[in-house]
Formats: sequence, structure tokens, C-alpha cells
Amino acid sequence: MMRSRIVPVALLCACLAGLAACSDKDTASAAPVAGATSAAPSASVVAAAPSASVAAGGKVTGDKELCDTVSKAGSAMKEGIMTAQKQDGHVEVTDARHSFVTFHNTINEALAFTEATDVTVAARAIADEVGKAATAADPISAAAGAGFDQLSSKLTTACKAAGVTVNF
Repeated sequence: MMRSRIVPVALLCACLAGLAACSDKDTASAAPVAGATSAAPSASVVAAAPSASVAAGGKVTGDKELCDTVSKAGSAMKEGIMTAQKQDGHVEVTDARHSFVTFHNTINEALAFTEATDVTVAARAIADEVGKAATAADPISAAAGAGFDQLSSKLTTACKAAGVTVNF
């Protein structure tokens, strides 16, 4: 007998629902996502960079841009999970893993050129938890129990302090 997966998926979707409202402006496009080539995320360190808002190559370097990138990547992750969800609420491990790894890689790429701030610390914490969930045998259950409420509250507060109203 297969156990019901509706509750963990519903909890994850509820946590990620606020992610769609993370932007300070209405945008219909999703953030470009890096290809997910591995299921195991790397533990890269936030590199210090000049305080310009966009570095060479269009990389995110400011808190406002990072908040927007996290919002878009979160929306894309949520859409990927919802699209992959079966009628009975089940999401295949490979589909969940792909969505989580894509989110993790997108945020890591955005963090590569950022200064250490409250926003980058909060974004890193969320990306790391999503990365850990991606490597779990049951990514959806791992994400549902990861404490995203507390992490999202920290990101929401940090983005608000940076001048971006988000409801992560």
C-alpha cells in the first residue's frame, strides 16, 4: 500500500506559495535556471564582490536583485513540483530532485558575485536546505520537514530591510 503523499506536497506547496509573491514588481517571466547536472549540491562560499548591482555577464550582486532572483527561482521550483504532481498527490523523486537542484544551482550562481549581507545569508540557508532535500531519498518529505517557515521569515525580513517587499 502506498502512503499518501498529499500532505507533504501540500505543505511544501503552501510554503512555496508565498515564494511567488517575493518580487517587488509584477513579472511574468521566470528566472533563467542553470542546468541541473548533479543531484548533490556543492557547498560553495559566498564570494565578496564590488557593490555594483550587476557584475559582468549579468550576474546578480545586489540584495534587491538577489531577492528578485530567489523569488523567480522559487516560483519556477513550485511550478515544476506542481506540474510533476500526479493526480493522487505523488511527485516522482526524479522530478522533485530536478526542481530542487535547479533552484539550488540558480541561487548558488546568483550568490557567486554577492557581498555577505543578511539577504545573502538567508538565501544561502534556503538554498542549502533545498539542496539537502534534493539529495534525500524522499525529497518532498525532506523539504516539508526542513523548517522553511523560519528560513523564509528570515529572508522576508532581510529583503524588506533591503527595500524589497516579499512574502516568502
